[in-house]
Amino acid sequence: MTCYNADRIDHRLGQPVRSCVRRSALLAFFLVCAAPAASHAESLTLAWNASPSAGVTGYVISYGLASGVYTNSVSIGNQTTYTVTGLLAETRYYFAVKAVSAGGSSGFSNEADGAPFIDSAITSGVTTIKAVHITELRARIDALRLANGIAVKTWTDPALAAGTPVRAVHINELRSALNDVYVKLSKPVPAYTDPTIVVGVTVAKAAHITDLRSAVMALE
Repeated sequence: MTCYNADRIDHRLGQPVRSCVRRSALLAFFLVCAAPAASHAESLTLAWNASPSAGVTGYVISYGLASGVYTNSVSIGNQTTYTVTGLLAETRYYFAVKAVSAGGSSGFSNEADGAPFIDSAITSGVTTIKAVHITELRARIDALRLANGIAVKTWTDPALAAGTPVRAVHINELRSALNDVYVKLSKPVPAYTDPTIVVGVTVAKAAHITDLRSAVMALE
């Protein structure tokens, strides 16, 4: 049986890869402070390099809740990106891909892992930016800070109750706290929509949250 290499995959929010990409459904792959009850409504978008082997007719994505233990699989056509739906928010999943041909399937690609955010598909003008979107980012950014030897951030309005309006300071603090991790790792800090958020002027947008989610997932 001929084997076909599915190459590497990753799950960073929709970033194209030539070695792998990882992401979420626009919102996509973390650890919560004060999240509502989890639902099976979240998603993650995967992308991978096409197999260089001739005769590939499609791919199979396998995934589960433990590394190397894949309890679910989905067969897709000959495409190199796919959004896996029906996932639990703030639950980490592990993914691998196989290439398929008439002669059989390849071995698994490298493994990618990620955890969907709550409201993984945030849509501009449709999704209301909520306190939970801030608190889950705080938790994940604090986890990245601790993992890289940086103290957790002291946040304004540390206990954001549901219904609390999202303020400019909340977005600015998230960016600053995450930038500290990028600097510590000697990586370029992310580019953000509305680089300067002005209190009382700049309105909180879906892009402010998706930018941060993307940048967090790129380090997780």
